[in-house]
Amino acid sequence: SKEIEYARIERVYNSNEKYYTLLLEKKTEYAISEAGFISENRVLRRASTSRIPISPVKPIIYASFLALGLILSFLLIGIRYILNNDISGVHDLSRLMNPRISLLGVVPKYSKNIPLSQLIIDKNPKSVMAEAFRTLRTNLDFFQTDNEKKIIAVTSTISGEGKTFVAINLGGILAFSDKKVIILDLDMRKPRIHKGFNSTNEYGMSTYLSNRDNLKDIIRKSELDGLHFITAGPIPPNPSELIISGNLTKGLDELKKIYDIIIIDNPPVGLVTDGIASLKLADYPIYIFRNEYSKKSFIDNINRIFIENKITNLSAVLNSVDLSRARYGSYGRGYGAKYGYGYGYGYGYGYTSGNGYYSEDNEEEEPKLNFLRNLRSKLKNDDN
Repeated sequence: SKEIEYARIERVYNSNEKYYTLLLEKKTEYAISEAGFISENRVLRRASTSRIPISPVKPIIYASFLALGLILSFLLIGIRYILNNDISGVHDLSRLMNPRISLLGVVPKYSKNIPLSQLIIDKNPKSVMAEAFRTLRTNLDFFQTDNEKKIIAVTSTISGEGKTFVAINLGGILAFSDKKVIILDLDMRKPRIHKGFNSTNEYGMSTYLSNRDNLKDIIRKSELDGLHFITAGPIPPNPSELIISGNLTKGLDELKKIYDIIIIDNPPVGLVTDGIASLKLADYPIYIFRNEYSKKSFIDNINRIFIENKITNLSAVLNSVDLSRARYGSYGRGYGAKYGYGYGYGYGYGYTSGNGYYSEDNEEEEPKLNFLRNLRSKLKNDDN
């Protein structure tokens, strides 16, 4: 059996030896063949490994995303600018309002958040706010043509534009000039004058116009000398009929004998027509717009009243203007150049405003001025 195993191993060995010999021959033949072959290529420089990755290229990626971000930002600003319908400066009024309607002035945004429209110019008579109302008073004197006692009616398109705030503080600044002033609250659907003076409202214009009270019994005194007021009284079911009744004209005639100036806080004429009758009785009808709140379409309403109702002595006031975002004197130049007078066009210099704003309701004001709106308004101011 050993001989058989030996013979088997020998056969395997001989077979492997033949394969090995064959491979050596082939290797020798290949070496001879390769030695006789001349390549047309040659190595100029050995390849080296780069320390900087070929891809991705970070600077290109950063630049691409930066450019994309800028394009999207300007596109978003453009869309917001096109879709925005709020009045955002004197230039909107000058452009859209009937040129025969005078722009009486601007009232800056108040730097503190107060819950109600109230008298504030007596707290700091040297403030920017007080100077703004002095400007309105001066411009009212500019229109004066005689020495008769004057009726001022203040209205707006909708609630919340600041008509009550303007009426109260305009009355206060007029009282500072030794005038006897009385403020009437004819907004009998949503009365606010009593809240502004921290008073009650159990009687007032509604009880007088409905023959339930005498005029002298409903007059109240404010903390400011020379400034009196009459509240709206209980909300009646028929305020329109009360306003157009003869009692209103009769009451105004009686008040003219006592007071130098009568200020009427009208209801918003964009919602109801109650205030049109008292606007026609006024020597100085004033229409209030609130910056960054009132819609540009509201300007059509004042134009309509001017033409259709023939209230040709109508003037406008732009309320809640953030003078800290405007260039020095830009608002004053806007209406001073157009209407021939430039009172107070520098009172915005150095003024720093907060984010607060008075509200005519007990609700807190919604902070709606965001970064894009501030940038859009600044771009508009720079254009002017």
